[in-house]
Amino acid sequence: MKSYQSNANKNTLVILKKIQVYSLPILLIVALALFTYLSPYFFTTTNLTNIAINSVDLALVAAGLTLIILMGGIDVSTGFAVGLTAWFVGTLLINDLNPYLVLIIALLIGSFIGIVNGSLTIFFGIPSIVATLGTAAIFQTLLFIFWNSTDLFSDPVLPFLSGSEKLLGIPTLIWLTVVIYLSLHLILSKTKFGRNIYAIGSNLEAARLIGIKIEKTRLIVSIILGCMVGLAACTYLGRVGVVQAYSGNELTLLAIASVVVGGTSILGGEGSILRTLGGVAFIMVLNNGIVISGVPSIWNGLVIGSIILFAVSLNGLVANLERRRL
Repeated sequence: MKSYQSNANKNTLVILKKIQVYSLPILLIVALALFTYLSPYFFTTTNLTNIAINSVDLALVAAGLTLIILMGGIDVSTGFAVGLTAWFVGTLLINDLNPYLVLIIALLIGSFIGIVNGSLTIFFGIPSIVATLGTAAIFQTLLFIFWNSTDLFSDPVLPFLSGSEKLLGIPTLIWLTVVIYLSLHLILSKTKFGRNIYAIGSNLEAARLIGIKIEKTRLIVSIILGCMVGLAACTYLGRVGVVQAYSGNELTLLAIASVVVGGTSILGGEGSILRTLGGVAFIMVLNNGIVISGVPSIWNGLVIGSIILFAVSLNGLVANLERRRL
């Protein structure tokens, strides 16, 4: 009887893992086909290019968030951090500071935010979701105070950060995103640091026993996410051109959705940065397709929320079955 049950669990696990692997490309193809059918304006070069450019801030945040989630953490402050950083960037640009210096300052602000969030978890033992819920509230309140009922309009930090410049016919901003994702993929798959990230997410105590410097690794990853937030603030401002009281807030939910839909386990230790990019593409296709097809935007949150629940539930089922095999 136990042998039969073990075989049944094994077969179920194999099926669920195949669903994990193939669900994203299937959903993306279905979404592309559906929206192409619903609107003649969807599957055009202009619209697809717009989707790619509008995806960049989300892709940057999701890339850094993937590393955090791979270690078994979470950060729900990223969208608010992008909005607050964008306000500082816009203010500096209005005061005619050198654009390259502004870009460096944006990265430093993002890094500082990463250090703050990381330190709360690493050195004070606050669970990451609690720590970043607290900082999210602080970032949102600060932005609201600075905004003071007056929208901040600004030019891009640098022209290419708005998506207006092209290289080989493709916006330079997209090339930048591809380079960042490939670099992080190589770090995760080919370096000791990348293996340490997976090890920490898989089994924290085991990672500590084999000599991995847990605190140092976590802090570096938090800084990487912070740098992505700083860069995303620059691309967001370049794309939108204005900072308001709630700028960037939507990025938090969309970034988490992109990571989990991409197959990264919310429990840590399993996932892929390249699949996160697929998750970003799927989420942005949904966002754009719903709008361009004339579907009421209220359905957007319902669809994305349902997809998050599906992905997390699937991860949970796989994790439970794998534990039973041990």
